[in-house]
Amino acid sequence: MREIFSYLVRIYRRDGDVLAGLVEQVRSGRTAPFATLAELSELLGGKRAFGRRPRQRALGAPPTDAGATQPPTDRGTP
Repeated sequence: MREIFSYLVRIYRRDGDVLAGLVEQVRSGRTAPFATLAELSELLGGKRAFGRRPRQRALGAPPTDAGATQPPTDRGTP
């Protein structure tokens, strides 16, 4: 029996008729961009490899791409 894979496909339309997007393997979290329907087919058919798995941040840690600093907390000290 073949293993079943789940994918999340984000498709973007650029410059009118040009399609591009990103495919994510749901189980592993690995992603790969595509610029044509042929590339999308290669990714879903297993003929092209997905990229590295994205790093996950610790629970409660601020996102690294936020670009903003956390405001100081007032702990009641003068």
